[in-house]
Amino acid sequence: MKEHFFKIRGVIVVDDTQTEDDFSMFVKALDDRDAVLKIKEYLRTQAPNVAGRMVGRVVIQGIEKRGTP
Repeated sequence: MKEHFFKIRGVIVVDDTQTEDDFSMFVKALDDRDAVLKIKEYLRTQAPNVAGRMVGRVVIQGIEKRGTP
């Protein structure tokens, strides 16, 4: 299968304070759904967390197909 590059934009909404932190990331994936899954998994493991749990929720605001490798 052919992979494409995607630019994913969104915010992490912190549950306690309802503040938003913007993010924009590039990822290589099969389709837009695969790109979102990869980004959410990355943020779940790399974003600030408390006791292994992310401090907020991820809200995807935009997906842009950027080309092929």
